[in-house]
Amino acid sequence: MMGQFLHLLKHDFVLLQRNKIVVISILVTAVYVAVFRGLTGFGNLEKVLVMVIFNDPALLGFLFVGVMVLFEKNENTLQALAVTPMEERNYILSKTIALTAISVGCCFAMAIAAYGTGFRYLEFGTAAILATVIFSFLGFLAVAGQSSFNRYMLRAVGLILLMTAPFLGYFGVTDRIWYLLFPTQPVIDLFDAAFREQVPAGRLVYGYGASLFWCILLFRMAKTRIIQNFKNQ
Repeated sequence: MMGQFLHLLKHDFVLLQRNKIVVISILVTAVYVAVFRGLTGFGNLEKVLVMVIFNDPALLGFLFVGVMVLFEKNENTLQALAVTPMEERNYILSKTIALTAISVGCCFAMAIAAYGTGFRYLEFGTAAILATVIFSFLGFLAVAGQSSFNRYMLRAVGLILLMTAPFLGYFGVTDRIWYLLFPTQPVIDLFDAAFREQVPAGRLVYGYGASLFWCILLFRMAKTRIIQNFKNQ
């Protein structure tokens, strides 16, 4: 089934290019880079940087998954795929990996522009990957069964706002403990760890462990929803 996966991955990169998603991502990143360049003299901006960079995987992984799936549905591609011996996991993973490849590059560009190269690459790269993966799987859950972009956006906006709630704890508005069961809290912790000299071991264990747990759980949920969606084509 590797051949099938590679074929889908190639198709998804073509789809990303056709929908100008790559161009949009580069332009948005360029704007952020210019803004960060202008703010480098204003002292510690790590928390603002984490929040802004977090938005990139959120938008790429969540909104653009919806755009790609709805485009395929409107072009009757899903109907064709539904009658082929395609593994649903390949369908999900190909789109997720394509978006993750773009997201990681954009995230590193923003971080280097704002902070230089003196941050933890392992935690940062892992956070960028896991954030995009988590939001991609959430995107599959949200778009399954939807027939229009407007209806999907109504659901997407509400879910994105919910997933960004842990930033209330990150900025000290409320206690962080209230958000430990959110899929996005461990990712925020990993992003934050990337810009700290010392990080408690427990925080890193939670960041890596909880993120992987949510990736696995959300993947299984997304796969179930996509199977149901294909059956209804």
